[in-house]
Amino acid sequence: MGFFWSLILLYPEVSLAIICFFWLSLFRLIRQRQKSTLPVNWPVIGMVPFLVQNLHYIHDKVTDALREAGCTFMVSGPWFLNMNFLITCDPANVNHCFNANFNKYPKGSEFAEMFDILGDGLLVADSESWEYQRRMAMYIFAARTFRSFAMSTIARKTGSVLLPYLDHMAKYGSEVELEGVFMRFSLDVSYSTVFAADLDCLSVSSPIPVFGQATKEAEEAVLFRHVVPPSVWKLLRLLNVGSEKKLANAKVVINQFIYEEIAKRKEQASNEVQGDILSMYMKWSINESTRKQNDDEFLRDTAVGFIFAGKDLIAVTLTWFFYMMCKHPHVEERILQELKGLQSSTWPGDFRVFECDAIRSAIYLQAALLETLRLFPATPFEEKEALVDDVLPNGTKVSRNTRIIFSLYAMGRIEGIWGNDCMEFKPERWMSKSGRLRHEPSYKFLSFNTGPRSCLGKDISLSNMKITVASIIYNFKVELVEGHEVMPQSSVILHTQNGLMFQEMELVQWLLAFVGDFYPEIMVTAACLFLLFRRHRRRRRAAERLPTNWPVIGALPAIMVNAGRVHEWVTEFLAAGGMSHVIEGPWGSPGDVLVTADPANVAHMFTANFGNYPKGKEFAAIFDVLGDGIFNADGESWAFQRRKAHALLSDAAFRAAVALNTARKLAAGLVPLLDAFAGDGGVVDLQDVFMRLTFDLTAMFVFGVDPGCLAVDFPTVPFAAAMDDAEEVLFYRHVAPVPWLRLTRRLGVGHHRKMANARKVLDASIADLIALRRHRRAAAAAAGDGGERDGVSDADLLTSYLACQDETGKDGADFDAFLRDTTLNLMVAGRDTTSSALTWFFYLLSTHPAVESKVLAELRCENLAGAGEVDLKRLVYLHAALSESLRLYPPVPFEHKAARSAETLPSGARVGPTRRVIVSLYSMGRMESVWGKDCEEFRPERWLTSPAGRFRHERSSKFPAFNVGPRTCLGRDLAFAQMKAVVAAVVPRFRFTVVGGDGDGGGAPPKPKLSIILHMRDGLKVKVHRRRED
Repeated sequence: MGFFWSLILLYPEVSLAIICFFWLSLFRLIRQRQKSTLPVNWPVIGMVPFLVQNLHYIHDKVTDALREAGCTFMVSGPWFLNMNFLITCDPANVNHCFNANFNKYPKGSEFAEMFDILGDGLLVADSESWEYQRRMAMYIFAARTFRSFAMSTIARKTGSVLLPYLDHMAKYGSEVELEGVFMRFSLDVSYSTVFAADLDCLSVSSPIPVFGQATKEAEEAVLFRHVVPPSVWKLLRLLNVGSEKKLANAKVVINQFIYEEIAKRKEQASNEVQGDILSMYMKWSINESTRKQNDDEFLRDTAVGFIFAGKDLIAVTLTWFFYMMCKHPHVEERILQELKGLQSSTWPGDFRVFECDAIRSAIYLQAALLETLRLFPATPFEEKEALVDDVLPNGTKVSRNTRIIFSLYAMGRIEGIWGNDCMEFKPERWMSKSGRLRHEPSYKFLSFNTGPRSCLGKDISLSNMKITVASIIYNFKVELVEGHEVMPQSSVILHTQNGLMFQEMELVQWLLAFVGDFYPEIMVTAACLFLLFRRHRRRRRAAERLPTNWPVIGALPAIMVNAGRVHEWVTEFLAAGGMSHVIEGPWGSPGDVLVTADPANVAHMFTANFGNYPKGKEFAAIFDVLGDGIFNADGESWAFQRRKAHALLSDAAFRAAVALNTARKLAAGLVPLLDAFAGDGGVVDLQDVFMRLTFDLTAMFVFGVDPGCLAVDFPTVPFAAAMDDAEEVLFYRHVAPVPWLRLTRRLGVGHHRKMANARKVLDASIADLIALRRHRRAAAAAAGDGGERDGVSDADLLTSYLACQDETGKDGADFDAFLRDTTLNLMVAGRDTTSSALTWFFYLLSTHPAVESKVLAELRCENLAGAGEVDLKRLVYLHAALSESLRLYPPVPFEHKAARSAETLPSGARVGPTRRVIVSLYSMGRMESVWGKDCEEFRPERWLTSPAGRFRHERSSKFPAFNVGPRTCLGRDLAFAQMKAVVAAVVPRFRFTVVGGDGDGGGAPPKPKLSIILHMRDGLKVKVHRRRED
C-alpha cells in the first residue's frame, strides 16, 4: 500500500482520473433521468461530448438548448484552449449588439483571421475601412445602371441556362441534385454580376469549374477553423497540410481568376461605365481624392466578398424553398395561381421568364421566400467580439474579447419570438389582412443582418430569387425523390446534409459520437491521463509559462500561438525562467536561440567579451539591405566607420546646423500641422506624423535635403515607403524558417521579392541624392559659396563624407557603394528610433496627466526661446520622462548576437556558433529583479535623485536603449536633444486625447507592431487640442 499512496501523492492526476470515472458515471445517470437538453459542462473537456455527439444536427440541438436556457447560454470548451463563447438568439441581445452598441461589438481580428480568404473586404472589415467600403457599396447598389444590369443578368441566366438545363433533365426523367444545380447557377450569376463574364458552370456535360470547386473548398476550410482550437489550424497553416493546404490552393485559384478579370478590364480602358460591380468600382468614386478602389488588392477583396455573399444566399434559399414546396404543395399551388396573372416573356424552348417589374406584385411568393429564410437562414449564425466589458439586456455579463455567436437558425424556431406555430411553414404570417406584406424588425428576422451592417443587396437578392422561383414553378413541377432525407448541414452556410463534408472521417466520427453519447466519463478520464503525461514532462520546470521544447517541432507550437504578442510572451517566460531561456527550433533548423534579459549577460557579451560576439555573416545576411554600413560591419571596417562618424557627429558646426534646422522644421512644419488638426477637430495618427517629421529631419542631416514628407496632404514618399517595406521583411527573416527563406530567395517570390523592390527604390533614391549633393558642391565651389541653400545648411553628413574620400581609400563605384551604405544606415538610425520613442512618449504622457503637468511646468519655468542643445539639457524632469519611456518601450526591442566560440554566460547558459542569442530590451525594462516591483509603472521619478532632483544615470547594461559597450549609439545626445526640442515645441501649445475604438478617448492600450522597430501596430490615433494657459 505504501507504493500505492506514494504514487497517488506523486501523481495526483491518477487519483483524479479514477474519481472522475466513477463520479461522472453517477452524474451521467442523474442527468439522463432529468432529460435536460442543456449540454453538460464536463471537467477538463467542457462541452466537447455534446458537440461531437450532435455534430450532424448541431443546429437543431443548439435550438433545443437555447429554448430551455431562455435564449442564451455559455458554451465551454476544453480547458486551456480558449474556445469558450456565448451563444444567443434573443432579439433584445441582437438589437443591443448590432444596433444600440454597434461600435462595442466589431467583427474582431479573430473573425477576420478565420475568414482571411475575404482579405480586407466589406464582410470582415471594421472601423474606417468598413465605413469607406460601406459608402462605396451603398453608392453602387443605389445606382440605376447596376440594378438594371443585375436584373437583366438573372433573367438572361434563367431563360438561357437554368430552364434549358432543367428541361433536359425532365426529358430524360433524370433525378437531379437540386442544390448542386442551384450552387452552380448562383455562382454563375454572381460571377457575371461582378465581372460581366460567364463561367458556364451549369452545363449538362461539364463538371463544376475549378473556380467553383475552389470556393467550395475554401468554405469547408473556414468551417474547420470554427470547430478546432486556433492553435490547431494555425499549425496546419504553418505546415501547409490538411484543410489549410486546400485553402491555400483555393486562394491561388480564386486569385488567378479574379486578377485576370481585373487585368482584362484595365486593358479595355473603356470610358463607358458598364453595370457590373467591377466596372462600377473601377470607374466611379465617391471621393475624388480617394483612389483606393483602383488598387488591385482592394478590387480582389471586394469581388470575393460579393461572390461569396451572393452565391450562397441565392443557392441555399432556393434549395430550402423548393424543399418546402415539395412538403407543402398547397403553397406551391397558390404561388402558381398568383403567377398566372402576371406578365412574362417567352424564351427559346417556349420557356416563360418573369421580369423584375412584373414579379414585383407577387406578394405571396415573396412571403413564401421570407418564411423559408426564417426557418432556413442561409447563414445560420453571426459572430461578434466584445470590445469592452458589457451587460446584455437579458442580464448576461460579457467580458472583453468574448466571442458571441448569434443563432439565426434557432431564432426562427423559438415560441417566444414567433409564436406557438413557429415550427410551421406559414407564408401567411408575413401578410396583413389587407393582403400587403408585413415587415418584421430586422433584429427579429436577421437573415439580411441588422443595424449599420444590414445587407445592401437585400432588395436585389429577393428580386433575383423571385424571378428564378417564379420561372421554375411556372415551367416545371419539382418532386422530392421518395425516401430522400433532407437535413441541415453543419457548416457556416446552411447547405443540405449529404455527407460531402464528412465522408473521409466517418469511422472516427462514429467512435467519438459513441463515446461522447454513452460514456463521456471515458473522455474525461483520458483527458486526466493526458494531464498526467503533461505534468510528468513539465513538473521540474520553473513555471508553467515557460514554452515547451517538443521533440521534432521544438518550440514551434508556442511561437505560433503567441505570434501576435511576441514581446509580451517573451517577457512572461523570461520573468518565469530567471531572465534566460533556450528556444529550440524544429529538427533541421540551423540551431537554437537563447533569449535573455539578464544585464549580467548583456555586460558580458557587449563589453567584457565584445570580441567574441561580432555581428557575423548571419547577421549581415539578414540585414543585407544595409550593405557594409556601420550596423553590419565588423573588424577594421567597423572601427574606421565608427571613428569617422564620431568625428562628424561631434563637429560643432554640424551640431549647430542640426539644432537650427530642427527648430526651423518644428516652427514651419510640425506646429502648423498640429494647429490645423486642432482647428478642425479631426483625428490624426501621431505615429505617422512623427515618422514623417523624423524622416525629413534625418534626410536634412544626412543629405542636406528636405524631402517634404511632413505636409498637410501627407504625401507618399517612395524612399520612406521603401524603408518601411525593408523593415517588415527584416523582422520576417528573424522568425521564418531558414529553408523557407532560401527557397523564396531562389524563386524570387514573397518577402524576398518585396525586399528586392524596396532595395531598387532605396538605391535609386540615394543615388539621386548623392548626385544632387555633388552637383551643389560643384556649383558652390564654382561660385565660391559654401553657405546655405534653400534654408538648409550644407553642414550635412553626406557633404562631410564626400570631402573625406581620400581617407576611405575608395573611388568610383566602390566609393558610391560606401556612401550608399553609410547614408542608409544613418537614415535608419535617425528616422525610426526617434519616431518610435516620440510616439510611445506622447502616448504615456497623454495617459499620465500628472507627469504631463510636471513636464509642462518645467517647460514653462525655463526660457527656451531659440534654445540650443546646451539649453535643452536644463530640462532634467523631461530627460527623466524620456528615459522612462525608453525603458518601457525601447525603439529597438531586441538585439541579435552570435558567439564566435563556445562559452558560458554569467547566467550559466551555454552559447556557441550553433546557439544564437537574442537580447530582449523590451523584456529587460519589465523585469522585477532589474527595476523593482514597480517595473510595469511609468514613473520618471525613478531617474531622479532625492532630494536634489538631479538625473540618476543607470549603467548601459541595465538600460541598453542606446546599445552597450563599444557599439554604444554615437547619436545618443543628438537624439535626446531632438526629442526634447519636439516636446518643447509641442507640449506648451497642444494636448492630445488618445482615440479608442468608438471614437472617444480610452480603449485598449496600443499593441507593439511585430517589426525590428517598436512601432505601434495600429498607429497612435489622437485628437489635438490647443492648450490654454491658466
